[in-house]
Amino acid sequence: MFGCQFFIAYNMVKKMPKIKYIKQNIFLILSILTIGFPFVGYKILAGIVINRLYGGFWGAELIAFFFIVWGLIDFFLNAVSLHAVSCRGNLHYPVCLLSIISKKHHILAKWKDSGEALDVMLSFIIVAFVVGQNLFIFMDGMQVKLWNLCTVVNVLGAGIARLSASILSSE
Repeated sequence: MFGCQFFIAYNMVKKMPKIKYIKQNIFLILSILTIGFPFVGYKILAGIVINRLYGGFWGAELIAFFFIVWGLIDFFLNAVSLHAVSCRGNLHYPVCLLSIISKKHHILAKWKDSGEALDVMLSFIIVAFVVGQNLFIFMDGMQVKLWNLCTVVNVLGAGIARLSASILSSE
């Protein structure tokens, strides 16, 4: 009985975040939290907006479904990457679907981080479109709050990314 409890407790501790890995990879972890997860929110909320804006049109429902699934896939990839980095120090997990696709694409694979760069660009296009067209009226109160939270965290992430680049380039 005690052996089984020890085994379970050992495996739980083994999968918990390690201070050593968090210290080593703090900027990557902050990037996932402040850039990756907010981008997930933008994609899912954009899918909801598209569905409400063009409701009933089958093409819009397909596009809305695509955005929501894209966001959910990126959520899963960010969560796995966050776990791998903070618990095992593994830096080799992709954080977005476009990263995986770009590595398989014959042209995009030539450029380092092309998938992540495309993901950032497309996420900012989503933000620009929603803000520029004032599509917040197609979100309920909680969704607007989530959008605003994603935006605030993402702006902080941009500052953290710039600070990270400055600090890591001087090492």
